[in-house]
Amino acid sequence: MERLGFTTYRLNPILNTTSSGMSPDSQTNIIGSTASSPYDDTITSPPPYSPHNNVSSMPSVPSNTDYPGESGFEISFAQPSKETKSTTWTYSESLKKLYVRMSTTCPVRFKTRSAPPPPGSIIRAMPIFMKPEHVQDVVKRCPNHAVQREGNEQHPAPSHLVRCEHKLARYEDDRNTGRQSVVLPHESPQAGSEWVTNLFQFMCLGSCVGGPNRRPLQIVFTLEKDGQVLGRRAVEVRICACPGRDRKADEKSELSMKEFKRQKGPSSVGPRLTFEKEFMSVAKKRKMDDTEIHMLPVKGLENYEILKKIRDSLELAALVPPQTAEAYKKQMESQRSWLPNQFRVQEPKVKVMTKKKRMTPKPGKSLKK
Repeated sequence: MERLGFTTYRLNPILNTTSSGMSPDSQTNIIGSTASSPYDDTITSPPPYSPHNNVSSMPSVPSNTDYPGESGFEISFAQPSKETKSTTWTYSESLKKLYVRMSTTCPVRFKTRSAPPPPGSIIRAMPIFMKPEHVQDVVKRCPNHAVQREGNEQHPAPSHLVRCEHKLARYEDDRNTGRQSVVLPHESPQAGSEWVTNLFQFMCLGSCVGGPNRRPLQIVFTLEKDGQVLGRRAVEVRICACPGRDRKADEKSELSMKEFKRQKGPSSVGPRLTFEKEFMSVAKKRKMDDTEIHMLPVKGLENYEILKKIRDSLELAALVPPQTAEAYKKQMESQRSWLPNQFRVQEPKVKVMTKKKRMTPKPGKSLKK
């Protein structure tokens, strides 16, 4: 039989012979005879090793691009009937992200919109890391959860992060890339239903050291037939202790970020300008192309005086040469670095008053004043 490009051979067993009734001459005749020996069979050498032999069909970096294919492969997550902070799983439509608790069942629904796939097709679920610096690392369970008894007794793949409760689920480890995946047969939906539901489990927290280790990960579901990908869907997964709380926090953060970008515009994305740079840029712009005069009604004499001073400052800044402005900027920076060392405010020392303990008189004695 062949394994990993090498051929294993088995020698013929040694013939059982007895030494009783055999003379030395007869032994010599047997050794010197031309009769066939069990060791005369020619053993061929194993074929030379080639790095292209037994190459796995699975690439080292699996694709996570959605590809419905000709069958229109799709996945979905039906929302729980009542979502609370203590829910075991939840899916965010806005973030396209699944939040699930460790070691709890999460229903994943599959369907094909158009033509059904060929008979014998399978669905593969494989976890991968999302960031480019981690995408080549294999996603496994942390050693702490992989060796404990709870949940691992009589399980064929205790080190796999993703499990499926299908009776025909098969766990595979690619011999070249080392990637782990769970494979289950593709099934047609039952009468009156559109989806086929399978239950999955995620056996490590996202913060487990030696496992995900706080690295964002995805689950890539592929529809395959004889190693050929017919469809692909990927979903980001966060395995946490409180899925409902983490989902609300992420959605709130995403919403506030979008609102901030919408209000500030594209200029808020770049680096912030200091006051001096912003002041000089405004002055240069006014000097180059802004000659139109505008009127601004101001309520209150004090506000009017403040705005007039600002106007005078802008007009003077437009007349200052760039060399003079740069020298003034350096002078101000040197003063800022010098002032804190010269005028350091010392905090006043506060004397802590301790409360005297009141003595209690002994029986028959009075305290002296």
